Amino acid sequence: MNRELLEQLCQANAIAANEGQVRRILREYGSPFCDALWSDGLGSLIFTQEGQGPTVMVAAHMDEVGFMVRAISESGLLTVMPVGSVRVFSRLMQEVVVTVEDGREYFGILNGEYDAEAKEVKNLYVDLGQDSREQVQEMGVQAGDMITFASSFREYPGGRLAAKALDDRAGCYVMAEAMKRMASQAHPNRICYAATSSEEVGTRGGRTAAHMVQPDLCIVLDVACHSNEWVRNHTNMRQIGRGIMLEHYDKTMVANRELVRQVRLAAKDLGLSLQDDMLAGGGTDGGVIHTSGNGCPTIVLGIPLRYGHSPYSIGCWQDMEDGIALLCRLLTSLDQTVRDKALF
Repeated sequence: MNRELLEQLCQANAIAANEGQVRRILREYGSPFCDALWSDGLGSLIFTQEGQGPTVMVAAHMDEVGFMVRAISESGLLTVMPVGSVRVFSRLMQEVVVTVEDGREYFGILNGEYDAEAKEVKNLYVDLGQDSREQVQEMGVQAGDMITFASSFREYPGGRLAAKALDDRAGCYVMAEAMKRMASQAHPNRICYAATSSEEVGTRGGRTAAHMVQPDLCIVLDVACHSNEWVRNHTNMRQIGRGIMLEHYDKTMVANRELVRQVRLAAKDLGLSLQDDMLAGGGTDGGVIHTSGNGCPTIVLGIPLRYGHSPYSIGCWQDMEDGIALLCRLLTSLDQTVRDKALF
C-alpha cells in the first residue's frame, strides 16, 4: 500500500471545477507511467498507455463535496453554497478550510440553522473568527472561494483508515496504482486513465473525457456506503473489508453483462471476494460514459466506505489493494474478443 499517495490525495482540497491540487498530485505521480498526458476542457486529466487493441477507459473523479463562498456579511461571516450533496448533519459545527485565490488557506467553523420540518440545514455560514467584512476581505477571501472539510488522515487498527474525500480519492488511488503496475505489464489494449472533473455536480467531466477518449470499453471506479451502519446482513453489500462492489444497477446505468462476467472471472482467478451491489438512486460517471458516442460497454466497480459525503469516511486498505489487483487483471484480459461479446 502507498500510504503517502492516498494521504496526499485525501488531504488535497478540490471541489468541482477547482481540482488543481489533486491534478498536480496525479500529474506528478502518473506522468512517468504513461505515454501521453492530455486534458479535456473541464480539466479532467487523461493518462494514456498505448496499445494495439481496443481503447479501454478507466475513470475516477477528482472532486469532493464541499462548499463555496457566496457572500461576506457586514459582521465578517461567510454565507456559503453547498457544492455537491453534503450530508445534512455534516453541515453543523464542523471545522473547514477556506482556500483563497492565491492558495492561502484559513480555518473556520461551518454552521447553520436546522429546519426540523424540512429536515435540512439552512442559512449556512462560515465563521473565520473575524468581526467585519473588511477584515475578511483583507485576508483575500471573496465570492467563489472553495471551502472543504478540515479533516486529518487517520489510520485505525485492523487495516482501516479515516479521511475526508475518500469519495473518490480512493478511486483515484486505485487507478494511479494500477497505472503504475500496468506500465511494466504486457496488455492488449490502449488504456486511458481519466481523472475526471465535476462528478459531484452532475458527472460532467465523465462526459467530456469520454468525448475525447472515445472508448471501446470502460471501467468506472467509485465508492458507496450503506445508509445504516447497524445493518451488516445480506441487505448491506457495501461492507468494508468484504471486497470490491460489483455495481449491477444504478439510476443512470445498467452494467454490461459481458463485463459483469469478466469481472467475476477475474475475481475468481485472483481469489477475491465481490459484493453484488445495486443503487436505487444516484449514479456515477458510468451513466454518461456508457452513452457517449455510439455507446460504450461499461462496468462500475465500487470501493466500500462508511459515512460518505461527510467530514470523515472510513475505508479499508485491503479493499483498495483488491481493487488494484482486480483492475490490473481486467486490463490484461479485456480485448477485441471481449468487446465483440459485449456487443453481440
